[in-house]
Amino acid sequence: MFKLLFVLPMLLIGSIVLGLGSFLLLPLLVIVPGLIAVGAGVFAVVLSVGVLVLILRLLGAIVIGVGGLMVGAVGFALLFAGGAVVLALGVALAHLLLPLLLVCGMIWLIRRNSRRTPPPLRISHG
Repeated sequence: MFKLLFVLPMLLIGSIVLGLGSFLLLPLLVIVPGLIAVGAGVFAVVLSVGVLVLILRLLGAIVIGVGGLMVGAVGFALLFAGGAVVLALGVALAHLLLPLLLVCGMIWLIRRNSRRTPPPLRISHG
């Protein structure tokens, strides 16, 4: 009984409202193919720009990576070049220092041998 008193009138009112709404909104269905075309165009533009941006980002990353490797290689070469310069400077200073060490060593040896020798230690066993 409740079904007949409540559901049936609601179905009748709903179908009337739906019919009126469909007649009012029916002209908007004409726009749907145009909206689909516009959406496809926007999607194509967004997709192509996205692919171009991805390619540019990959190229930028490759350029930055290769640049970093080149800076590292140049730094490594300069490390060896700087090491060679320091080694050459060390060898030059050692050659300058060697005669001075030789002269100082000879003076020390002459002074050491010119002193009177101390008497030998006597150890008593007792």
